[in-house]
Amino acid sequence: MAEVADETAYYLNSALSTVALIAKGIRFPAGQWIWVADGTATPASVEHLVLDLFPALRGRRLRTRLLLTDFDVEEFEVAERRDPLSRRRF
Repeated sequence: MAEVADETAYYLNSALSTVALIAKGIRFPAGQWIWVADGTATPASVEHLVLDLFPALRGRRLRTRLLLTDFDVEEFEVAERRDPLSRRRF
């Protein structure tokens, strides 16, 4: 069974250079996701935080996504398989 978010929060997948706001109870997309901020933070503050904490991501475009339903996760995974370098936002 896939792991699900314990709380609505921002999670980072550094391999994908992606930060996602994932709703409580929604499964994580494939890959390693780590908690970086609670769901009340603003996307801009989370982006600054992530770039400060993970200097290796500087110079790479950090993508942000909203994953609030299982359908959102499925669409995210399909888009990643189709175009892993996609730069679409929300």
